[in-house]
Amino acid sequence: MNGDTSERALKEAEGWLVSAKDKLIQAREDEVLANVVCAQAIHAIIRANDALTLKFLKVKTTRHDDATVLFVKMIKSKNIADSDTRFKEVLARIVRDKSGADYGKKQFSLEEAEAYVNDAEEFVNMAIKYV
Repeated sequence: MNGDTSERALKEAEGWLVSAKDKLIQAREDEVLANVVCAQAIHAIIRANDALTLKFLKVKTTRHDDATVLFVKMIKSKNIADSDTRFKEVLARIVRDKSGADYGKKQFSLEEAEAYVNDAEEFVNMAIKYV
């Protein structure tokens, strides 16, 4: 783990989210930046999920594909409330879109960037409740 804790992961998630929100303002004038916004929002969600898995499972994902699997494990263990199970779909989508955002394999629209920032904000806020 190299000193990674749920608190550190959550703080990083909040940092990624702040950065995504800031870049979203710029993307409204230059839609090319929408990919950057999506990538930052995706990283916010990943680190918020790391915060949860570090807290409840004492592990974090080593492959982003495992994020949804670990989230479902936390749901089944009743670490995550039924009202928050909807976030497993958010995780499934970020796993699918991460390389597209990070490496320009997909071009995201401003609307998609705004949706990702909203999802990231909700996911980080959900993680804050638990950590």
